[in-house]
Amino acid sequence: MINEEYYVKLNRDAQEQYQSYKQEAEARVHRREYTTSKRYDISPYWYARQGEIPGDISYEVTDTYYEFDDEGRIRILACDDLIDGYTYVTYDESHITTRTYVDGELDSVKEYLIQDGLICRSVEYFTRFNKLEYEDYIYESNRLVEVYQPQYENNALFDHLLLTYFKYDEQGILQRVLDGTKGVIYVKMPPEEVLILRETVKKELILAVKEIIDVLCENQSDKRYCFLSIYLHDEVDTVYSPIFDPGLQEIREEQVEEKDENEDYYYNIWNSGEHPGIDQQELTNHDLIEKLRTLIMYWRSNGDWWEEGMRLWKEVAYDLNETTNWSDYSRLTENFVVFVEWEAMDVMNGDLQESIPPAKLEVLQSEDLAKRI
Repeated sequence: MINEEYYVKLNRDAQEQYQSYKQEAEARVHRREYTTSKRYDISPYWYARQGEIPGDISYEVTDTYYEFDDEGRIRILACDDLIDGYTYVTYDESHITTRTYVDGELDSVKEYLIQDGLICRSVEYFTRFNKLEYEDYIYESNRLVEVYQPQYENNALFDHLLLTYFKYDEQGILQRVLDGTKGVIYVKMPPEEVLILRETVKKELILAVKEIIDVLCENQSDKRYCFLSIYLHDEVDTVYSPIFDPGLQEIREEQVEEKDENEDYYYNIWNSGEHPGIDQQELTNHDLIEKLRTLIMYWRSNGDWWEEGMRLWKEVAYDLNETTNWSDYSRLTENFVVFVEWEAMDVMNGDLQESIPPAKLEVLQSEDLAKRI
């Protein structure tokens, strides 16, 4: 059991002794290291678990920096998690304690308990919210295999946070991190394996999108569709499980009729938000979703998940438009296309071109449904 009273006292002490802990840490500083962004964390495998990349060392002065004592231990973390936030670290044989302040006001106190030289538990008390968060680290042969966060137990909404699993290769190098639902949150693969997985996923996505269009065409109403948008947000989960948003021809016809009165005409006719969301679809093949998720998480581990994910989906749309005769589908218009859509999409400056082949784009332009660039 966590002794909450103990951490309340620890929190109160940190509030009252701010100057003392600050001065103690500063007195032990031996060197400073500037970084481009957050670079260090005491929690085991913090970056793999969060899907983030450590910042680089900077040879110029930056807002984020770390100060070390003469034993190479971090004593001060500056602005690595919070703007204007400074963390002061103290060390003991049985625990490490961090106290984080923002503009001199205590934000949180965190204690890492050490057993046999390994961090076995961390407990953090958040002053603003008056609450505790903690996690236990479980080892086999001195190798971290699970992280357990008891506060998320018996709450289905947080099943993915309750447990974290770590998988290693024969040399003991971390290969995968899985969340509580066994979904991949970090993966390490050789480049050739990534290329094979990408090609496999691309082929399966093309088939999956065709199936989504088949479902739309099985609709018994009189609806006709002029496009299918693959809508991506700048959140990781929406790239491996996006929304497929069909556009209704009847709405496009209304937009064309009002063209002369509408300065945003080209934007609107490619904006899926102008159409009702009742026919929206998602991927349903969980095996495919997990493959795509693995690929996206690999790219996230290398810092380019958005660009690579966007490129993959644009290739899927382009290949579908290039190789599929949409006239074989009864509820699709002659100029139906699939395209990738995102919030910052600019149809006035060529963003459709990466989803739509030149011949089909030319047809849309000739009918004034796309802007000539």
